[in-house]
Amino acid sequence: MDDKKKSLLEDYGAKPVPVEQRKGWFSIGIVYWGVAVCLPAFLVSGLVAGSASLGTAIGAFLLASVILSAVAITTGIIGAGTKVSTGLSAKYTFGTYGSFILQIVLFFAAWGWFGVQLGFMVEGLGDGGLAFIMGDAVPVWLLKIIGGILMTITAMFGFKALQKLSVVAIPLLLIMLVVTIISVYSGDTTLASVAGTAGPAAMPFGVAVSIVIGSFIMGAIIAPDVTRYAKDKKAGGLGMAFGMLVGFPVVLILASIMVKGAGGEVDFSKVMLGNQTGIWTFMAILAIILAAWTTNDNNLYSGALAINAMFPKLSKWSITVFSGALGTILALAGINTAAGFQGFLGLLAILIPPAAAVMAVDYFFVKDPASRQYREGELANLTELRVVPVISWAVGIVFGFLVTNTSLTITTITALDAIIVSGVVYAVISAVKGKKNVKPEEVKKSA
Repeated sequence: MDDKKKSLLEDYGAKPVPVEQRKGWFSIGIVYWGVAVCLPAFLVSGLVAGSASLGTAIGAFLLASVILSAVAITTGIIGAGTKVSTGLSAKYTFGTYGSFILQIVLFFAAWGWFGVQLGFMVEGLGDGGLAFIMGDAVPVWLLKIIGGILMTITAMFGFKALQKLSVVAIPLLLIMLVVTIISVYSGDTTLASVAGTAGPAAMPFGVAVSIVIGSFIMGAIIAPDVTRYAKDKKAGGLGMAFGMLVGFPVVLILASIMVKGAGGEVDFSKVMLGNQTGIWTFMAILAIILAAWTTNDNNLYSGALAINAMFPKLSKWSITVFSGALGTILALAGINTAAGFQGFLGLLAILIPPAAAVMAVDYFFVKDPASRQYREGELANLTELRVVPVISWAVGIVFGFLVTNTSLTITTITALDAIIVSGVVYAVISAVKGKKNVKPEEVKKSA
């Protein structure tokens, strides 16, 4: 491969992002707006708004966004400070082999979500959009293959492509969402008449918050994959605040208003395609595709970075192509309708959050300021396994399972409970063992 192509595909998956490639807060934040505007977010918003009053739903969205933002800003600052991906950062916390566990989990999570999102997109298009324009149904398998190829291509080019796609897609998606809201309220339906309505089985507020957090906690935790491109920690933190504290709740609230006006229909694609007129259907199809695309290329991007951290000699673009092919196969196999695998994806909301808590405590409280600047040359000299961080992560996972299956709880929000427990356990053990000041040269010796 010639130098020009290498430069175009270079995304620094196995090393720190160089100074000349770093960006400001808006470039960082707009990528996460793209992550937030996705088909599962519309579905989650619809499920919550469909079973609760609009006021209750908005309250749940805001609280969940605050919690997710706190996680994303924290991990985002770590990424902006270290300039390396989530997978590489994990090596400094859990050790080389200890980090493999998290890297594998992140890869399968991203890989699975790619297939799920691709399936959602194609099913949405199959509800009459393309058939209306082309006069006949397009084979579902063909749509999945075409969609998988296009999404893989943008993910191959890394952060540069993610940013450009988001800048173009987000304004269009927001305009389409607002126009759809105006359309569903154009008749006798008014916002005042539907705002107080709730489903027959009202969803408890804590459950609603947990559902929203569980749907996006992985996105908050892998923030370093994007913020490693931030020019400084302030840009990383502000970028995550812009994406998660502003972008995410705006999308959820607008989607819930749309669901209420559409009589409780939670399928974004069906609402968008409800008015089958030429130009509108074309724009609706474009919105459905972009809603999946802006998130799915991030799924591939982060999954490839996780594997690249394990195998730094492999090129990230080749890992991305391989991951995209596997994700497309999963979509062809119908992963978005396979309840068992979607249950596994829900399991990730228990497995991943406590790892992020341990990484945050390790970076901000256990290490001294001098050892927080992770250096490329240190990777080869890291300890193979840091026992205390791994044990603390495991304790958080166990507690998460207990919260899910018993009445034991701290906040009623499983992911948040797991974060609290693992973070506290690691902080306490580290304080007792006297690991407050870990010097850079002591990294290999630390437990």
